[in-house]
Amino acid sequence: MTNYKEITMRYLDSEGIKYTDTGDFRLKIVYTGDNLKTIPVHVSFDKDGDPIVGLSCWEIANFKNKEEAGIKACNQMNCDYRWVKFYLDNDADILCSTDCYIDSANVGPMVLFRVRRIVNICDQAYPTFMRALWA
Repeated sequence: MTNYKEITMRYLDSEGIKYTDTGDFRLKIVYTGDNLKTIPVHVSFDKDGDPIVGLSCWEIANFKNKEEAGIKACNQMNCDYRWVKFYLDNDADILCSTDCYIDSANVGPMVLFRVRRIVNICDQAYPTFMRALWA
């Protein structure tokens, strides 16, 4: 069985990208944005070795007691950005996620591309969420 996580870690090391190994099938890569100062992206590899990777970021904003505004802001961001989906979880946190299919030849570059994509989108979306939260 191909170990996509190991291949990805070797690729990230070769590119000088810092990451944290957070479990058997997970990595965390943290970037800094212009709007959102800390953007942690959690990369989850399929535990059965299937060629799919899930990426998510859940430290964007919390809409506790303002869930309707959060849902509307998520809907707007889902219209604006096709690469990811935004949603409100049970704790009223905004989450952003995406999945991608990979193979052993492209897993490293694909994961890094998708991490950077989710980071850029979350950073660009952050002002919209803050306007909705404080309106």
